[in-house]
Amino acid sequence: MRFSKFFTKTKRQIPSDEKTPGAKFLVKAGFVSKLASGLYNLLPLGLMSLKKIKKTIGIELGKAGVCEILTPILHPVQLWKESKRFYEVGDELWKIKNPRGEDFVLAMTAEEVVSEIARNHIQSYKDLPIILNQFQTKIRNEMRSRGGLLRVKEFIMQDAYSFDKDEKGLDKSHDKIFEAYKRIFDIFDLKAIPVEADVGAMGGSDSYEFMVKSPSGEDKIVLCEKCGYAANLEKAECFISTQVTRAKKEEKEKVKTPRMITVEEVAEYLKTPEDRVLKTMIYKIKGGKKLVMIVIRGDLSVNQKKLEKTLGSKGAPFGGKEVKMASEKEIEAADLVPGFVSPVGLDNKAIKVIADTSVKLITNFVAGANVRDYHFKNANLGDFKPDIWADLGQVRQGDRCKKCGAKLKIEKAIEVGHTFKLGTKYSESMKVNFTDADGKEKPIWMGCYGIGLGRALAAIAEENFDENGLIWPASVAPFQVYLINISDLPKAKKIVEAVYAELVEADFEVLYDDRDLSVGVKFADCDLIGVPVRVVVSQKTIIKNSVEIKMRDSKKTSLVKISDLAKELKKL
Repeated sequence: MRFSKFFTKTKRQIPSDEKTPGAKFLVKAGFVSKLASGLYNLLPLGLMSLKKIKKTIGIELGKAGVCEILTPILHPVQLWKESKRFYEVGDELWKIKNPRGEDFVLAMTAEEVVSEIARNHIQSYKDLPIILNQFQTKIRNEMRSRGGLLRVKEFIMQDAYSFDKDEKGLDKSHDKIFEAYKRIFDIFDLKAIPVEADVGAMGGSDSYEFMVKSPSGEDKIVLCEKCGYAANLEKAECFISTQVTRAKKEEKEKVKTPRMITVEEVAEYLKTPEDRVLKTMIYKIKGGKKLVMIVIRGDLSVNQKKLEKTLGSKGAPFGGKEVKMASEKEIEAADLVPGFVSPVGLDNKAIKVIADTSVKLITNFVAGANVRDYHFKNANLGDFKPDIWADLGQVRQGDRCKKCGAKLKIEKAIEVGHTFKLGTKYSESMKVNFTDADGKEKPIWMGCYGIGLGRALAAIAEENFDENGLIWPASVAPFQVYLINISDLPKAKKIVEAVYAELVEADFEVLYDDRDLSVGVKFADCDLIGVPVRVVVSQKTIIKNSVEIKMRDSKKTSLVKISDLAKELKKL
């Protein structure tokens, strides 16, 4: 492709409204342009790279035996009501009506539609297993668009769905896609770490995210370098220190703590460690008036995702799962005193109590007295009974690994892929069944697997750049070779045209910078766009019947005979 005929234009200034390095260079180099918050145009360079990402994913998933389909972006609302997700997802799901008043949703994922396909086409165990895959646009009402293509309202997603007769079959299908994902990210030169993750609104049992450590990431992962344990911070568990010894129980005492509200204030005033103070919080369940009381050891913090998972678990007596902190007025209306609430002596039976497992380790702890300016000293587990025990704690930097005891690290990361073992969540609610060898009808076991193509492109950009621009791996670069002529010799143009024709004939993807611009601008654009190999024709090279080759990720240059150029480039 001749640069003079190519629809692209680089920018000299870094865009001020982009915050991460990769996003800035994608805009500056002309790969994307911003339409609105969370909405981007893919320009020719960006689309070329995206197509390479799609092709690689398609090839590797093909090796896993997937069959490709394409479903609509517009979904009948009834399917989402069947699965119950219409009521569970929240504002992220875009809900619309047509002029006749019929309800639809815009696809944020496609479990419901693919389940509908399965229940209409799978009858017998002989039809299983099967894995369906598509590359389709997804729409999400993203309220926190950021990082360029990292978090957007509209994006192209590879989403695959597996169907098996039992859990063992699901495990096999999951492992096939899991291994394919590892190969895919290796091809993209992304060091993607599979980490345990929360299933969220997707449901099911196990879930894994493929995470790339990056300062630009908004996710946080917990890693153990000793045993290899890895989990999303929302899912991570740790070993809770037992440094609080089990002393002989002392007599409970009500003491004055004037205006002492926080754990830190109470601990300092009573000269006691923070891990012997009970932290108590009141949450309100979304969509109603129910309150829940959460108690945890004073030196720890509540992980809201773990809390919401506990609230939504089977058998939980809470009637909801999304929560927010209750206001002072709501706390007072429940006959509790803000800042001094406690499960000890709680009279309001309507308020259910969830206790973190760390509380089991405390003896003779300090707790609120439900009276302004007073706390209890030497409170113990016998003084209250939680409705449920759960792991609610947020893992901290330096906490101990639950598996091996080594110190845990917390790193920022970008999610580039996700796998879910859905089990029978959708097949039971949507009646996606099959007949087994004995003639009995059973629910199908499902899994789903996704990679956001734009996010993958953005993650690669965030990991591959220097002060001059992008440094694309060959598997993703829009062009393989950037060809420049910097000689004024009359025969130079003929030579560079011949080189260009030869490389195109040899099936190389070449961007020939034939613009009437300075050498400095051409070199700057070459580095900015990030093409892997730069080939230069100059007066010095012409004399030696050669060209100069330079790799984008190296400062070293070398001369190669024009007659050997195609062969050398193939090696590279």
